[in-house]
Amino acid sequence: MKQQSFALLFALFLSIGCNNVKEESKEEKPKQESKSTLPRATMVKKDSLSTAEAVKLAEAQFGKYLPKMLEANNAYPDSQDTFTGDFTGDGIADIAIYFSLAPKEGGNTIVAQGLALYQNNGTTVKVIAGFEPNYLFSFTKIEKGKIYIEKLAYADTDGRCCPSIKTDHILTIAGNTVY
Repeated sequence: MKQQSFALLFALFLSIGCNNVKEESKEEKPKQESKSTLPRATMVKKDSLSTAEAVKLAEAQFGKYLPKMLEANNAYPDSQDTFTGDFTGDGIADIAIYFSLAPKEGGNTIVAQGLALYQNNGTTVKVIAGFEPNYLFSFTKIEKGKIYIEKLAYADTDGRCCPSIKTDHILTIAGNTVY
């Protein structure tokens, strides 16, 4: 009889002990699941344009407007270069497209030169300003929210190819005006 009661007591002890382990493992699982789901929730990626995609969109928009500039200036595109950097202050790389136009008749003249500035908000790209000064310039860089150019002018002894007077200038954007 002692053996039976000992066996019964042992069986009861085992079943209670196993139930406690099952309850503890049930309590631990939600904690583990919540830990594993937390990083997934923070890793959700917002759909946004890469800089390369934004450049393609800006160049496509510029390409649609270019024929109007060519017709207005009776010109052909002499050069076009694309630059990126944040010049709107939102932390997202914007796009500046430098262009120069040469006369259809030929020659060594620039009939128009400028920058088309596109704001990238992460999901779309829109033109915010155009810059076509009445002087020659070369694009330098976009840095710390500013666009740097170099104004070019001719000295009396300079050939047409090579203006030697160079002045650094930082462009200011106010609304849709650049100066």
